[in-house]
Amino acid sequence: MITPLASPPAVEILTIQPVGDRWRITSSDGLFEGVFTDAKSAVRCARAEAEAHPGHVLMLAEPA
Repeated sequence: MITPLASPPAVEILTIQPVGDRWRITSSDGLFEGVFTDAKSAVRCARAEAEAHPGHVLMLAEPA
């Protein structure tokens, strides 16, 4: 008997960007967003969101 493989988890991208004097997180699927007073808090929240969903990975990149 062959057991089918489970579907791979969806890839969601969390984007953190400055908006005025705040930092905004948005997800590529539109289901998650937040506004933070500093970048460190925004990254901490994005990391927690990624860790809460199996298969999600957080990648941090420095701005160009």
